[in-house]
Amino acid sequence: MVDHNRNTGLFTAGPLAAMGNRRHALKKIGLGVALPVFLLGASVTAPSIGMSAFAAGASVEGYLYTSLNGEGVNQVVSFERLADGSLGIQKAYTTNSAGGANVNAGGDAAGDFDAQGALQIIGDHLLVVNAGGNTISVFDVDKSDGDLKLSENVNSGGVRPVSIAYVRKSGSNDQYWVVVGNQWNNPNVQKGGPGEGAIEMYPDAAFHADGGGHEQRLAERNIFLFSFDSKSGALTPEKSLDSFVGTNGGPATVAFNNDGTKLGVSTWGIAHFGTENPTNQKPSRVYVYDFDKGTGSVSNSRYFEEQGISGTIGFNWDKTSSTLFVSNFNLTAEKRDNSLTVLRDNGHSVTKVSNFGTGLGRDIDEACWTTLSPDGTKLYLSSFGGNLISEFDVAPGGKVSKVGSGADTSFTRRKSGTPAGDTKDMYITDDGKFMYVLGAYQTFTVSRFDLESRGSLNFAQEYRVGAATRSGAGVYNFLGLTGFDK
Repeated sequence: MVDHNRNTGLFTAGPLAAMGNRRHALKKIGLGVALPVFLLGASVTAPSIGMSAFAAGASVEGYLYTSLNGEGVNQVVSFERLADGSLGIQKAYTTNSAGGANVNAGGDAAGDFDAQGALQIIGDHLLVVNAGGNTISVFDVDKSDGDLKLSENVNSGGVRPVSIAYVRKSGSNDQYWVVVGNQWNNPNVQKGGPGEGAIEMYPDAAFHADGGGHEQRLAERNIFLFSFDSKSGALTPEKSLDSFVGTNGGPATVAFNNDGTKLGVSTWGIAHFGTENPTNQKPSRVYVYDFDKGTGSVSNSRYFEEQGISGTIGFNWDKTSSTLFVSNFNLTAEKRDNSLTVLRDNGHSVTKVSNFGTGLGRDIDEACWTTLSPDGTKLYLSSFGGNLISEFDVAPGGKVSKVGSGADTSFTRRKSGTPAGDTKDMYITDDGKFMYVLGAYQTFTVSRFDLESRGSLNFAQEYRVGAATRSGAGVYNFLGLTGFDK
């Protein structure tokens, strides 16, 4: 039985009944598929679950990439993308730097943390965060066959890099500014209400107390600037642009607006989950800075925050305006219609112009990631808890409206039986025909959805990631999903 109103869980019976409104005693489902261990650069065809790996004779149209972000050395996995949308041969490449998963961290959260934009392709190079190694890997990309070659690892300039943004320098065709968001950690509070068990505070109660560690501004919790030469692939550290106090959390996503004159940063806040009443929650923030593409400097910092809205993760800038589409997963009861907040920056302040729920009514589906269609007319939010993708229409100027005639905007679920707490990043092909979605935390899969002409989604197929050879929720925590067309 699914309880759509209770704040403490998506499920009230079955193996996930004990789960709070986020990561609680999650268990990896048995997929029953034996797949080989991947070696550096070794190519192995990885079958999809219950279907052939790829359509016989289909041409390769492009490639996808994600990172395993597991316990131990991080790996990047590439996938052939075939003409019919199927995924073909997978290859895995080591970064020689550590991933960030840690199932022993954060109690029931089992080390889970969230971000958007962990992988970026700039020219013939792929940049990848190594959240546990505090480095950025630069790979050379062979655009003819999708193969990767590790070029270098560069210190991220902080602790736990999670998100990358880039923009071309003024007057240059091959020189870029790159900004990395270093999250540091994601402190949280769990339980504490009647029948929920004693309150738990991570990393400890002292951190969350008045005057405690959350009030400190840490140099290593920052956004850090680099120069990038897309001819040579050289990534050069420049300086820290800003650092953050723990009260509102560290960066989850960094992204430039369409013309690169503004830099947006979302922060995680301090989430309080596994409870009916998240009284110890602290709000996230969405910062906007003016960005000078000539010097790489930021100025005129402003931000949006609202009590009751925390767990802000992914966002996208509208393609035609200074509007931001922002996802939020940790909401108080009166704010459950704020899974999507639409913000507008006027150069002086960032304000909310509208907000929407996702999933069914007041269900807690935990919207965390965003993406736009290539033409910018469709916005999609993926929900970690509910394993669903919500769809919105975007009009010129960034005006958002729900899809469909019902009370809730249209949404599409992943494969039946997917365990609650699994869905993360999305990627849409340049032709707007296919969406790919990560089963990042338990199933270790990539799901394919076919997009209809009007932008609606149809679930098509699920593929097991062969390099994810271990079992158990949180032993991997896939970060980032990107790709290119041949």
